[in-house]
Amino acid sequence: MVKEINLKALYVTIRKRVWMVLLITISLTILAGLYNSRPETPMYSSSARVIIATTADMMGTVRVLFREPIVMNEVIEALQLNRSAAQLRSQFRVDSVDGTLVTVISVVDSDSKLAADIVNTAVDAYKKAAAQILGITNIQVLTTAQENPNSINEKSNTIVFVGFILGLILSLAFIFLLDSLDDSIKSDRQIEDVLGLTVLGDVSQMKKKDYARHLKKQKSILVRGETIGS
Repeated sequence: MVKEINLKALYVTIRKRVWMVLLITISLTILAGLYNSRPETPMYSSSARVIIATTADMMGTVRVLFREPIVMNEVIEALQLNRSAAQLRSQFRVDSVDGTLVTVISVVDSDSKLAADIVNTAVDAYKKAAAQILGITNIQVLTTAQENPNSINEKSNTIVFVGFILGLILSLAFIFLLDSLDDSIKSDRQIEDVLGLTVLGDVSQMKKKDYARHLKKQKSILVRGETIGS
């Protein structure tokens, strides 16, 4: 019984301020939609896989060489890129496949074809630098980088859905907070609990329009009564 009463009280609280729930939820959903629809440059990723035959102690040094200026500058010159070695290096990612000699070289760029060209050119430049500086010549390319037409930052409706859920949660939390701060008596049971008195009846709230209609009706009854009496 207590559970039913609580559920009914929650329903009444929500219904009383349902406009607030709708306003907050719709507003946050619209904001999330606007954020999600903002213009954004599509980015593309391309990668190559190579095997580097060297000792475990040298592997760390060998992989670091991929992103050094000696390799980056050769890529910039070969492809005539309008960017610095530091900028190009920030586009690279070099990962090792655990337990193997395989290394994955990845590049992210706004041009899908250029991303593949950068990776392949970097692998060629790296093989030369590794041979000259470290004396490592046993580097075998497993797969060359290919153009990937699918962007890695495609938009989804996840942000809009999160905005809707967040708006719903915040609006419900807000109206329940307002309800908890409201000290006014809302039911006959609260009167009985607070004052210890039994409620025999209540007077419903009358709107100004209803009150004027009621007075007009009373006057009409009085006029008819006087007419009959005369």
